[in-house]
Amino acid sequence: MTNEVIILGKPNVGKSSIFNVLVGKKLAIVVNEPGITRDLRRKEIQILDSKIILIDSAGISEKYNLFNKEILDFTISTIKKCDLILFVVDGKYGLNFEDQKIISLIRKFDINKLVIINKCESKINDYIENDVNKLGMGQPLYISAEHKLGILELKQCILDKIKKNNEISEIKNFRSDHVITIIGRSNSGKSTLINSLKGEKISITGETPNLTRDPVETQILWKNLKFKIFDTAGISKNTKKLDNIERLTVFETKRKIRLSEIIILTLDINDYFEKFNFKLMRLVVKESRCMIIVINKIDTIHSFSEEYIKNQIYKFYPQINNLPIYFISAKNKVGLKKLMNGIINFLPTWGQRVNTNKLNNWLKKLIINNPHPLYNGKEIKMKYITQVSSSPPKFVLFSNFPKEIKESYKRFLINNLKKTFNFEGVIVTLNFKKSDNPYEINKIN
Repeated sequence: MTNEVIILGKPNVGKSSIFNVLVGKKLAIVVNEPGITRDLRRKEIQILDSKIILIDSAGISEKYNLFNKEILDFTISTIKKCDLILFVVDGKYGLNFEDQKIISLIRKFDINKLVIINKCESKINDYIENDVNKLGMGQPLYISAEHKLGILELKQCILDKIKKNNEISEIKNFRSDHVITIIGRSNSGKSTLINSLKGEKISITGETPNLTRDPVETQILWKNLKFKIFDTAGISKNTKKLDNIERLTVFETKRKIRLSEIIILTLDINDYFEKFNFKLMRLVVKESRCMIIVINKIDTIHSFSEEYIKNQIYKFYPQINNLPIYFISAKNKVGLKKLMNGIINFLPTWGQRVNTNKLNNWLKKLIINNPHPLYNGKEIKMKYITQVSSSPPKFVLFSNFPKEIKESYKRFLINNLKKTFNFEGVIVTLNFKKSDNPYEINKIN
């Protein structure tokens, strides 16, 4: 198996110099002038017993590149096929807006990344080192391609990254069994959670809110099940004062909720009872997703009662009564095993189907003992019930007066259905329809 490695960075950071020193020959033109490389250069190299296709890319920059759109599109299509990205930073001048644009681009790809700080023949400034460490893309490597300093370490890092990539390639080559999206308010620990689940830093973390803008995607394997996980932008409490970018991130988060099976709602234990958290719960319930609530940052509280917190949440929002709530410290990786095992155990319940005959036998016995109050002197009949989908579980009940069924009676039916057929802790949707023909199922949905 030959892995492909692409060198990315803005113009004049030394990409071609790194390419030449790894190849061992001067194949790429090296001039102290931005924008010299415009085509992608490929060369097969060998590091120890591993064969690698090394790709030297054009510097990504609107300022210097007259053919930027074509080159960018071609570069993106090449990145998608690669196994490792070498992102090169200028050790003399540090990061600027061009670097940030490239960082935003490569974050979208679930590909191994290695940050290289080039031109480090002399000591670099502390602010450059701090800026690079804040990227959340792992420990950077300091080299000088021109003076051939740190090249052996670079080759070893490439081999280590490639080896790790090959170990998980089986996961990437197959469709994920389940899709999880992590949502929550800004700074609730979503990115820390996805980093801890993955076992490496793939999403930026910090005390500053809204560090994550675009959804970050990764995959993990847990007990032979493949999970695709999305880390989403934190949703601000004051949604009325969002700028255009923030509105787009909220829209993208809502879209990810609709496309996912499992939603992990991350709450900070220090403000878990904030009303806005319940708005997020209602958003997930509205989409009928499988919701798991996580109370994060338990390491910041000296003592607390899990039962008290659960009861408070259930009492404030009865519709999610008995929904799974897990207490974790994403930072210290406490409670993550219990969380993932809980998700796996929870999935069969969310995906189960109930036989139609069993449903109607249950309904018949229930309404005999607990009939609905009369409506204008007339009996409200519960004629027929059927399950129209699983994952999420949705049911339709036919009645002669569906619009007149009281909300309290609807809740009574849902709660009893969940208890009888082991849907406890699952969001169940029960819709009511009018039909003279109780077997008119084709029009459901």
